[in-house]
Amino acid sequence: MIGIAIGNEKTQIDGFRKGVKVAFPIFPDDTLAIAAAVEVPETPSTIMVSNSGKMLSCHRGPIKDFDAYLKELREVLKTQR
Repeated sequence: MIGIAIGNEKTQIDGFRKGVKVAFPIFPDDTLAIAAAVEVPETPSTIMVSNSGKMLSCHRGPIKDFDAYLKELREVLKTQR
């Protein structure tokens, strides 16, 4: 898992990391190039991408039911085997 900080610079990410402990890397996207490439209209968005770069799933907005979302992701992964 990685995070893409859409519209944020490294200094903003560093400030975020001081208050929130996350176990994955977060990369800046201050020019919005990544957001444009994956056509993400809002944040937060959670995107699952295959090893080949194909978008498998995109959830726009906050995840309110993590158990249901994990179940959905498991179903998506089953189709990739």
